[in-house]
Amino acid sequence: MTATATPTVRTGILDCVQVNLAVLADRRCGPGRHLGLGARLRFRPEPGPDGLPTVDPSPEEHLRDGAALVGLRAEAFAQRVPADGLRAMAERVSVVYAVADTYDMPWLPYAGRARMEHSFLVGAHRDGAEIEDTYDNETAWGPARPGRWTLPWERLPTASFACALSPVREYRAPRPQLCLDDPAAYVEAYASHPDRLAALRRLTAETWLMTRARQLHAAYREHLGERLDAEGHLRRWDQLTATAFIALRRAERGRPVPGALLPELASLLTADREVFAVPPHRP
Repeated sequence: MTATATPTVRTGILDCVQVNLAVLADRRCGPGRHLGLGARLRFRPEPGPDGLPTVDPSPEEHLRDGAALVGLRAEAFAQRVPADGLRAMAERVSVVYAVADTYDMPWLPYAGRARMEHSFLVGAHRDGAEIEDTYDNETAWGPARPGRWTLPWERLPTASFACALSPVREYRAPRPQLCLDDPAAYVEAYASHPDRLAALRRLTAETWLMTRARQLHAAYREHLGERLDAEGHLRRWDQLTATAFIALRRAERGRPVPGALLPELASLLTADREVFAVPPHRP
């Protein structure tokens, strides 16, 4: 396996479902199209694992919402697709977008260590499956970096779903939109959860997702030509993500964790509404 991809999208502000959708958006529709993934800033938590609320939508919902924002349409959609099914799809279309379990992805440091839903692109190559994954992140087991790999088809994971993505004929860049619920119940759920370690593990992932979402939304607003005074706010979100990670590591070692974590989360979620206020629409 070799990693030889140079991404053309802003990988550092995209999550693991968005990042490979972003690649297709720019290739099919032109440079910068992927920033439309940030048009809608959402904070609408749903019930999640361990009795904790989560801002992380299901991968299928996330893919469909994101595709609509960048002017792509999912076609030949299939669920529970084994490796031979991915091969059959890839031989019919140029590129397949798929989501599967990181535990079974040999090109990622999560392989054999951690389970989460993650996207990748696959095409048919004369030497096997050509995998492309532009995910960019530091993990507990080393860095995940954008790359392309050629693998035997049998080494591919079973996809929870897979599809082809094609441009829609008529597309209008979406207007920025805020969908922000009151954060009080969300923060309280994490503050009062009886399993502090489970709460911190989930909160580490949640703050990572929320920080990237806000960075992406700011990038889209700037792409549209807006002057957004969000730099300091985004730095605080970055710091919160780092604080959550440190708190988790301390908790895993039985050490006390920073007491300011949840108050800062509440403060940032409350401030989002003012920092990202959308100006009135002018026809």
